[in-house]
Amino acid sequence: MVVTVLLCGAIAPAATPGSPAPNPIQRENALPGTTAWQARAGGDIQVYASQISAGEGDEVDFHVSTANRYRIVVYRLGWYGGAGARLVTCTPACDGDVQGRVQGPPVGVNPTRAAWPVTDSIRVGDDWTSGYYLAEAVLTSGPWTGRAATTFFVVHQPPTTPGSSILVQVPVNTWQAYNEWGGKSLYDFHSPRAYAVSFDRPLGLMAQSPMWWEIQLVRFLEREGYDASYQTDVDTDVDGTSLLRHRLVVVAGHDEYWSGAMRDAFDTALADGTNLAFMGSNDGYWQVKYADGDRTIVSAKSLSDPNPILSQKTAMFREIGRPECMLMGVQNISVTVIPHALDYTVTAAGAADPWLARTGLHAGDTLTGVVGREHDQLNPYPMSCFHPGLTVLFHYDGGGVDQNGDAVRFTAPSGARVFASGAQQFAWALDDWRSDGSLFPQPPIEPWRGVPVDPRVQQFLRNALDDLTRPAAPSRLAVAVRDGRLNVSVAASPDPRLLGFVAGVRRGGRWVRLCRGVVSCRAAEPPGTGPLTVGVVAVDVWRRRSAAAFAVVQR
Repeated sequence: MVVTVLLCGAIAPAATPGSPAPNPIQRENALPGTTAWQARAGGDIQVYASQISAGEGDEVDFHVSTANRYRIVVYRLGWYGGAGARLVTCTPACDGDVQGRVQGPPVGVNPTRAAWPVTDSIRVGDDWTSGYYLAEAVLTSGPWTGRAATTFFVVHQPPTTPGSSILVQVPVNTWQAYNEWGGKSLYDFHSPRAYAVSFDRPLGLMAQSPMWWEIQLVRFLEREGYDASYQTDVDTDVDGTSLLRHRLVVVAGHDEYWSGAMRDAFDTALADGTNLAFMGSNDGYWQVKYADGDRTIVSAKSLSDPNPILSQKTAMFREIGRPECMLMGVQNISVTVIPHALDYTVTAAGAADPWLARTGLHAGDTLTGVVGREHDQLNPYPMSCFHPGLTVLFHYDGGGVDQNGDAVRFTAPSGARVFASGAQQFAWALDDWRSDGSLFPQPPIEPWRGVPVDPRVQQFLRNALDDLTRPAAPSRLAVAVRDGRLNVSVAASPDPRLLGFVAGVRRGGRWVRLCRGVVSCRAAEPPGTGPLTVGVVAVDVWRRRSAAAFAVVQR
């Protein structure tokens, strides 16, 4: 007789986030950094790049408008001993400059598309580590000498190299949705909103900036040395299978605007055992589509979208039958501006959760100011968003004036784990960088910006990432003894990153390996009589071991 029970545990020590050989992030951040990237914005200069994402060997073209002389300086953002960036290249040279030219206003029917000629180009080298790259167009003449215009692009990992354990998705769609350059955005802040906005324009003052809610996560991941790489919303749309090259996909910051292909990619990745972490809030809220070779975002933001197919309308995902909470367990309902910081409280279930081990957090403790304006709450559609075993780790009580807020964790049927912070400012507890969106560090401006770095949250995320960078435990474990042989089998997994499983038994107070296989293995029956407990762990290409599944064999 075989009795199979799934338990959380391990039958062998698990690997640490950094392997004995330094990963690309560790090697990169060992290089000398600089604080020179913290240039003052302003002056008579503007810039944008033709590419929001680039890979090894790709050209990145820049478009600069100014009457003065300037140079382009490119930095990679990271930790670098706290300096925050590394100088990568300059054009025409770090001690040279070129004469600029004032570009004309937008032409054509789309006022958000600058359509300026290319003024400068750089080529991505084979030694450029995947990450956030900052390009500064720095004035070298005139009354604003030293001031800079800025733009960003992301270098993604080459598809021919082994995928990093962690992939960070960069929310470039939302940057442009809020960008009002040309007088239009996807909002009616200053004028009737546009239905299409272009990447081909400088970032205006209202544009979402990676310096708001993303840079803190980047600095934390790179300081800790996690094996991470980066790609944009557009990259995910173009190749959804790219998510399957990684064990964990982290959504950074405020990633509000997704294409249908992005949502499909995440649903598929979760079903195939990819762990997910949503570090901000209000993610995957509006469905958009791309045009002009992925350089324009189109959204009617309404079911009035003339497309007759409901699932393709550029409206809220929940309006087309795909509420966000189906993927994340939480979602945004409303936004209420309250002029003070909003705090999370540790729940009783959260305090007992393994992810809070060694944090010093107890039930009722407060995480100061992390919730933010556009926070998410536990799913309001329990029939379509029911996730068995979902745990609310942290909770904000809106008191009937504001919507509630929740940070949750659950396990999908595939065994993949999902974490959603539900909090716009959760990453602020990880690192002390604060900004008004510019490149110069800012002190707290409004009361809710006074969010301290919290070592307890840092330890929480280390615990979470330790779990989220592991594969799911094997399912349908079965063990039988026949003719002196032990037969061990598990269910076939759709996870393309698994190497197989390892089976072992406890002997003399320690676990001893029996055999390994993909779906089955055989070994000699261990000596002795009575019940025999067999444990198995899945092992993936990063040599990370899952929690263990156990079977008790009566013999």
